[in-house]
Amino acid sequence: MAVKSRAEKQFRSLVRLIAENLRTGIITGKLTPGERFSEEKLAAVLKVSAVPLRDALRRLEAEGYVTFKSHGEIEISKPTLEEIEDYYAIAGVLEGLAARLAVERATAEEIARLRELHQVLKKAYQEKNLVQYFDANTNFHGYIGGMARNERLRRLLIQVRQEIQKTRILTLHLPHRADYSMREHDQILDAFLKRNAELAESVVVSHMNNQMKTIKKMLQAEERAKA
Repeated sequence: MAVKSRAEKQFRSLVRLIAENLRTGIITGKLTPGERFSEEKLAAVLKVSAVPLRDALRRLEAEGYVTFKSHGEIEISKPTLEEIEDYYAIAGVLEGLAARLAVERATAEEIARLRELHQVLKKAYQEKNLVQYFDANTNFHGYIGGMARNERLRRLLIQVRQEIQKTRILTLHLPHRADYSMREHDQILDAFLKRNAELAESVVVSHMNNQMKTIKKMLQAEERAKA
């Protein structure tokens, strides 16, 4: 049993390592949205066997980073304009509601913790560490969702965030989007510090809308370039 348990732990560690390496490659732009690979080729490049690679890819699929296609191909997720409009219309409402409820229900300790998460985000921004910024951004918004103390809303947010995860990757690679994003997060924190629920909802909705507009412009420019 001990040998089996050790082997299982080693396997899980390998899956986690493969997933993290691929995820980092996607976030940093080494793997580009829309790019496709066969599982066989990817396994050869990474020098790993098929089973842990498949588990790692399934994990990334659940997080919105990759999409399984036919004939064993994997695509780095790239949303369509229609998907962007649909997901962000939903996300804006849910994230705004979560922010409003969070301000109304948060304790002083939770506000202090949100401030700490904001500092982690700012540090990653200042160091231009895209992977850490992406993670800190996810943690910041995730914490707000928890502060809202609405379990059904929290579950809905998890679902929609999985869908828009792939779009956030696109925005952070655009010139100056990280600058705008940081300023918007400053505004969100300020609303929490002021205990202004309506302002928190408003700035979060604006933050989501700005992301949507930025991605749409980028994809539309790509389509014009192809024409």
